[in-house]
Amino acid sequence: MNWTYLILLMLLVGGCGQSAEREYELTPSNSAPLSVITDELTPSASYEEAHAAAVMAIGVAANKGHAWSTSDSLLKQAQAAAVDGNEDRAIQLADQARVQGELAAQQADTEENVWQEKVL
Repeated sequence: MNWTYLILLMLLVGGCGQSAEREYELTPSNSAPLSVITDELTPSASYEEAHAAAVMAIGVAANKGHAWSTSDSLLKQAQAAAVDGNEDRAIQLADQARVQGELAAQQADTEENVWQEKVL
């Protein structure tokens, strides 16, 4: 049992090394800038607009099997702020949830593309 363990460990460690000749590109193959990452996010005009956009973006990410757990939390916080009458805060939180949904969907696409390019 011990020899088997040692041999498997050596194979694992040996397989994890990366030669200098083989470098992986960390950027996606489509190098177009992300529309959702900007220096300043323009806030939505209303909470209802921000909430609807966030729900849609999170839904797209969820359909790709890649929704972030923090997006739902931000959306709940936005709903609570809206109920409390703090519309500016509600818009800000809903916009953040939308951005996370969009980024999660893009992450799913990038991972799928990298998988196909590097493994298949």
